[in-house]
Amino acid sequence: MMRYRLLNCQLYIIRMLLVLVGCLAFSSFAQVPYDINTMSPQQALETGNLLRGQFKDKEARYYLKYAADKGNADAQYLYAISLLTYHTSDRNEPIAKDYLLASAKQGQLTAMHELYSNEHLLNRDDQQKWKSRYLELLMKNIDSHSPDSDFALYQFYKQEGNTEQAEVFYIHTLKAKYPAAMYEKAQRLLTGEDFYLFQSNRRKDANTWLIEAANAGYIPAFRLLISNYEHDNDYEQAYTWRVKLLQQGDLLSLASMGSILTGYSTKEYAQFIDKTLGLEYLGIYLKVAGTERMGSVYEKTKIRYEEELGRLSEAELKQHQVLLSDQLEHVHFLSFDKYAIKL
Repeated sequence: MMRYRLLNCQLYIIRMLLVLVGCLAFSSFAQVPYDINTMSPQQALETGNLLRGQFKDKEARYYLKYAADKGNADAQYLYAISLLTYHTSDRNEPIAKDYLLASAKQGQLTAMHELYSNEHLLNRDDQQKWKSRYLELLMKNIDSHSPDSDFALYQFYKQEGNTEQAEVFYIHTLKAKYPAAMYEKAQRLLTGEDFYLFQSNRRKDANTWLIEAANAGYIPAFRLLISNYEHDNDYEQAYTWRVKLLQQGDLLSLASMGSILTGYSTKEYAQFIDKTLGLEYLGIYLKVAGTERMGSVYEKTKIRYEEELGRLSEAELKQHQVLLSDQLEHVHFLSFDKYAIKL
């Protein structure tokens, strides 16, 4: 019964407006319909952030640079990160450094962190300067116990080797049910923290923390939760959380769910095969995703899609094309990584 409820739920996923990742007034799968110069810096940032999350880094840079040159601190940071992480070169480093400095001078904390933690960008004196400035700004929020700041302070002191001070901030964030802290707690349990007579209870408690973090939208929690359920051979629960991850707008889930539903996965997922739905997921991934990162995923998805497409009758193929075209107008998917800007 659970299986059928899940399958019925999926039939509506693609038809939903998955706007949790941003409500942009354009289709990210086609050419931008108006000149970039008509965009505000914020609009250009949102566009670039989305395109980067869809593995379209070259196109994303165009928008990020535009917003960065207009003074948007988040765009300055993300453009610099793009230069440092995609097709990097010695020529890009000084350019990235300048954009990071411009962003950091506006108080962008992640830009400051990159400046002091990336040993290739600045000399030691300048690294220390930005490290001190980073800590100073975080400490300004210490009285309000902002979960974002507290968790950043936990990470800072942990990196510095000050375990006692780090734990103070970690406990604050855990009490506040901060998603990253709950994920950290689950990881600690899985690696041996606390005493358990029965190890099955350890994993159960870890999953409880992960469920809370996932319900708050923390993507890494979904992935670890799925892995844990698969490890325990509970593929119904693993599949349930795969569906929920897809509902978050996770781009790579389109490829993985498409593979599962078309039968290109482990035998434990065979009970969920639905080739019509799986074909739609694979098709949407190919329409949305670029190839400038995760190219191997794109190629494997393309092979599976073409194999399944070749098995359709002419009428089925026409219906698939109509459904795919309609669905793409309403869905925004992207891949979430540690650099993505929360918009």
